[in-house]
Amino acid sequence: MQNEISKEYSAQQVADFESFISGLERLTADLPVLSSEDKNSFVKTPENASDWMNNMLIRSRQNLPHLPRSFDPDGVAQDLRLNEVISPFLLRLQRVSDRLHSAQFLARSDAFSALLSARRALKDAQVAGVDDDLSEGLRRFFTRGAKAAPTPALAATH
Repeated sequence: MQNEISKEYSAQQVADFESFISGLERLTADLPVLSSEDKNSFVKTPENASDWMNNMLIRSRQNLPHLPRSFDPDGVAQDLRLNEVISPFLLRLQRVSDRLHSAQFLARSDAFSALLSARRALKDAQVAGVDDDLSEGLRRFFTRGAKAAPTPALAATH
């Protein structure tokens, strides 16, 4: 029987998670959320462009008379600082997210595997009502390996 994860959180730990997430939501409430279509409408920045952008900002500040009046070096500097502040947090959050996704996957997989075994044992013991509450998706899951009997309409055409 599969048992890849065995972890339980105390009520205090769950409250800590909730508090932490609520704090993050408050800190980021004024940040935009972009759809895929929104993102596609903006310039894509290459991964290794940070040094170039910092150097270009310096050159731009040194040569402001040659740039359009609409160029705002202070706004660009603010954007670069925001990127520098957010980047390490995003990397750390991604690692936490990966751990949470993996733990959730394993917990569901362990539980489903154990319950499949329980279902099989109950079916073998001919316990009534074992599959009474199956959703359509689970019905398909359980019957996908079994040969379906032809429906009367299909049998008549073959």
